[in-house]
Amino acid sequence: MPALRTIRPKQQKRQGFQYMDDRWPRGPWRALVWVALVASLGLPSPGHAAAPTPEFQKRVRAATFEVVMPKATEDGLTYETPLPLDLIPYSERIDRYWSIGTAVAIGPNTFVSAGHVIAAGAGRTIGPPALRDSDGNVYAIDRVLQYSLPEDYVVFSLDKPPATLQPLATSTTFDVDDVVFAVGNALGEGVVIRDGLLTSLTPEDRNGRWKWLRFSAATSPGNSGGPLLDSEGRVLGIVVAKSPNENLNYALPIERVLQGSTKEATFEVYEPFRLPMLRDSALLDYQAHFPLPASYAGFSQQVVGQMSEFFKAAESKLLAEQAARLFPKGDTAEFFAASHRRYDPTLVAQQDDKSWGLLDTNSDFEAKLSSHGRVWNTLDPRVTLFRIVYPEGQPDTRRYEDSKEFMDLLLKGLRLQRLVGTQPVRITSLGPAAKSAQFKDAHQRVWQVRSWPLGFIDSSVIVYALPTPDGYVGMAMQSPPAQASSIEQQLRHLADFYFVSLTGTLPQWRTYLARRDLRAGVFAEVQVTNDPEQGFRLRSPRLALDVARDVMAFDDRSRLNVLMSYVPRGGKISWEPVGTLLERSPDNSDMLRLSRQSKPADGVSRDIQKRWDQMTTRTGDFSGQGRRDESDNQYWFRTVAAPSDAAAAANVLYEVEYSTFDPTSPRELEARRDRLLPVISVKEP
Repeated sequence: MPALRTIRPKQQKRQGFQYMDDRWPRGPWRALVWVALVASLGLPSPGHAAAPTPEFQKRVRAATFEVVMPKATEDGLTYETPLPLDLIPYSERIDRYWSIGTAVAIGPNTFVSAGHVIAAGAGRTIGPPALRDSDGNVYAIDRVLQYSLPEDYVVFSLDKPPATLQPLATSTTFDVDDVVFAVGNALGEGVVIRDGLLTSLTPEDRNGRWKWLRFSAATSPGNSGGPLLDSEGRVLGIVVAKSPNENLNYALPIERVLQGSTKEATFEVYEPFRLPMLRDSALLDYQAHFPLPASYAGFSQQVVGQMSEFFKAAESKLLAEQAARLFPKGDTAEFFAASHRRYDPTLVAQQDDKSWGLLDTNSDFEAKLSSHGRVWNTLDPRVTLFRIVYPEGQPDTRRYEDSKEFMDLLLKGLRLQRLVGTQPVRITSLGPAAKSAQFKDAHQRVWQVRSWPLGFIDSSVIVYALPTPDGYVGMAMQSPPAQASSIEQQLRHLADFYFVSLTGTLPQWRTYLARRDLRAGVFAEVQVTNDPEQGFRLRSPRLALDVARDVMAFDDRSRLNVLMSYVPRGGKISWEPVGTLLERSPDNSDMLRLSRQSKPADGVSRDIQKRWDQMTTRTGDFSGQGRRDESDNQYWFRTVAAPSDAAAAANVLYEVEYSTFDPTSPRELEARRDRLLPVISVKEP
């Protein structure tokens, strides 16, 4: 999804770093998530100066604060086993707050921290960040006074600051090799002061607009936003990040803060953006400002809004750049000529050579349910695709409204886990959805949009679910509050590229087709009946099929798979039935399949061209001869049905395949062929 797998709390002390999820989504919000970018265990730096005096330490600690966020009091989830909360350290277990960083006072009721620490509360539903002193007193943020995303700093005031507050002085004078002290709430266990050297001044990556202070003093999770001090205890910079491979860490010079704008915030993102179905990305230089000072609530709303605007602008730019190659344009020859037989869902996506095909979803997981039910899902870290097949004995009339039952079944496949200490505990229920809506995609498919909160990490699971006769297919992603609108926008776009066929028993199809509010628009023109005397009948815009009972006898256990695909029409595409797969019973004793094959365009593979040539000449596998597959004792024939219109027949043919596991002579198979072909009517619009 952002992977719906093991989910970790916001802070795992004693493991050396803070995180919420193994696969946190990329994007401009990387600086806004709970993850403290200063995340090195690092060995203690060698002593470069005498230990700071008790007076020095007392003064620094009095002006340095934890940045904390309230924990959820209830999560509303159900777990497979009781949570082993005793695995969490006692002090953390009883703490009502998560410790996420550090802030320092640099003036009367003027505090500074790393931008990503304070902005981590943007959009948060449980409560905003606050400051906490060494005595456990918590102070609410009043106004955000300055903010710069590219420089990663924020200045703010408190509603009721400590009465005895003594801010630290600042200094803009320093030299390489000066002794420095990194101060921070290391690992959320109290303010720690560690010494090192100022090692270099490093230009920022994009165009060197400022120089980062690089230093060797050790840092740990929780140091983000803390001060970098000189030997006199004056603030030289604000700790913001670390080197990925060594203990040389980054601080923003305090001069940048002192000279920063007090009238507007700077929101700036310069990075590539990509959608899962495209190989190329778009590089967007996004810049915006919003007025300051602002309440924290107003600041939060602006940050979330700017993140959403970045996503919209990046997506718009990417789609504009790809317009000439975006499906159904570009290299689609093999896609439209292929005979797609995919059962489980996937996405129409660009292949390595930029041609359009189906996303490989072989890396999947499946959980079996009773009465032929199943839950299948991909393990793709970008977005989870799933299919739920309800147990056949369950009533069809209520399943589309029961969000709790839906998610309880989906969790059997997703195996969502919460990490408590070092112990993963499986989540078995998220309860009813907190939000529900509907969305209709470009192909008139009706998606149920639902979300469930994950209170213990203040995140949510967002699901786009498409009702099918036998259950659901869909997409799921995990989202922190600030990204929810952006994640939904991405899912809405991916919905247009969703590839799936629909299946179910004949009673399930009757229920589905009767649900005008939830069935896909194309099924207004589809009829399915199974008369005890007349046999099976199917009508769709392209196919008409009548199967007498003495050829194949169907009952309420029989399954119908309507093969769906995208069909080009006048420069556009439509999603519609292009074939059927009928199974007499769950053990597949008898099977009849029809599938559409269009004439290949120039440049397709030899296999596709050979297949078309055999279909047009009724040779090879398409000769109609009765055969036996000795590997599994299956008896079968394969032939071709053509549209009644000669012009259409030159461009489109339908493969007809019948098979059975009952011992059947070639002559009997060919007799069934001769009785089936006349009742298959192909109508190409």
